[in-house]
Amino acid sequence: MEDHRLKAFCLVVELKSFSKAAEAKFMTQSAMSHLIKSLEDELGVKLLNRHSKTVTPTPAGRLFYDHAKKILEQYKKMENDVYNIVSKIKGPLHIGASTTAAAYLLPQVFYSFSKTYPEVTIELAVSNTEKIINGIHEGRIDIGIVEGNIKNTSAFLEETADDEIVIIASDDNPLTKKKTLMPHDLMSQPFIMPETGSGTREVIDDFLYAAGINPEDLKVAMTAGSPELIVQMVQSGMGISFVSKWSVFRAIKDGSIRVLNVSGKRLRRKFYLISPEKEPLTITARTFKEFIKGYRFFIPF
Repeated sequence: MEDHRLKAFCLVVELKSFSKAAEAKFMTQSAMSHLIKSLEDELGVKLLNRHSKTVTPTPAGRLFYDHAKKILEQYKKMENDVYNIVSKIKGPLHIGASTTAAAYLLPQVFYSFSKTYPEVTIELAVSNTEKIINGIHEGRIDIGIVEGNIKNTSAFLEETADDEIVIIASDDNPLTKKKTLMPHDLMSQPFIMPETGSGTREVIDDFLYAAGINPEDLKVAMTAGSPELIVQMVQSGMGISFVSKWSVFRAIKDGSIRVLNVSGKRLRRKFYLISPEKEPLTITARTFKEFIKGYRFFIPF
């Protein structure tokens, strides 16, 4: 139970953008604008200042936002209290996941969970680790699944799966002819890099600094937020990249991608469950957390 217009309004204020809020809710921008316009028409008050590149609340909009957040929290608390009494696993479950986790770890988990708890509606927001952590702190996300070196957060973290970052090149790249490479051998190549703020980017930067390489000295041909797109660009010969094993196992299998053997420490990391507290507030979120903790993940190769 919730007022979708209130939720939409809060999201626009928090993201400072109609388009970003619409993307987060899997809506068109015009549909999002219509929801906000209907609120303003009903109240007879302008709530948002619409600038060319951003959106800001008016004084009335800021007051409305504060009340809306409290109302939405009460909706959530009321629903959870009712479901707790009857031990019913039902209602919305707000999940935030990094692109790798969303594409490769979670589809089967969601399928199995939905078969067991068909009255739960999963609302998935796919973003980078930094934005998911912000969503946890702001109360927009119940549970996150992220990777990388998690820093500066008061949220509760638990390991849920292993991962390894590998360096890949197209099958005709000259570096694939060498049995072992040193980190500095990579400097001759253009790179396809994941976006800043992602867990993978943090691991890459730590690896480069440890090898005595300033990440700013790399020849970056392209930056992309999608693991699938990064793999495709490497397949095309545009450059080399660091990727999760989860995102590249199919391309390795068909022979279009090679993993470069670089001397030094292997780039291992963890996927983490992240929640505002050790025990999530809603019975649905608690149930999902226990469900995924019991799920067995295996690095693909």
